[in-house]
Amino acid sequence: MASEDKNYTSEFKREVAQKALDQQKQDLDKLSDKYELPVSVILMWATELENAIDNNADLDEVFASEEEAEEATEAPQEVDIEADDRVAESVAHGVMDDKLNYKRLVFWSVLGTILVIIFVKALLEMYQLNERQLKDSVSADSEYYQVNKMNREAEEELNSFGVVDAENDVYRIPIDSAINKVAADK
Repeated sequence: MASEDKNYTSEFKREVAQKALDQQKQDLDKLSDKYELPVSVILMWATELENAIDNNADLDEVFASEEEAEEATEAPQEVDIEADDRVAESVAHGVMDDKLNYKRLVFWSVLGTILVIIFVKALLEMYQLNERQLKDSVSADSEYYQVNKMNREAEEELNSFGVVDAENDVYRIPIDSAINKVAADK
């Protein structure tokens, strides 16, 4: 068998690859024996041709040798570059020198600092407002509890019998009983 290092023409590569594709990459051993090529080389060429067909590439350029490709790309090119002194100095020095715009740097630093301070102040104000509202809510709930407790105690006192002043014979009776007694007396 031939080695893979041999140079084959693009027409030969295309012919072998086309036959391999026609056989759907099966029975490549017979094709390998016929052309004295390793199966791996035939598979590689068939894959390249198949990719070129799938990508609608120019089939004549698929197997162009490196020498043909170099000949096509070796056309001399001339490029004119205009550079100012700063770029020329940078190329000579190997790196572009930084020239900071201190005015812009100070502006953005001060602006950023002010924005951070405003943001922190706003957070503190929101915290204090929330804390104040929570305290007001808690105090209102405790006042409401105390008012309810006083109302229950007053209601209990009005609806129960008891002694107000035993020496002067002053007694407490429920308000409903007092209304009934007054109504019965009249």
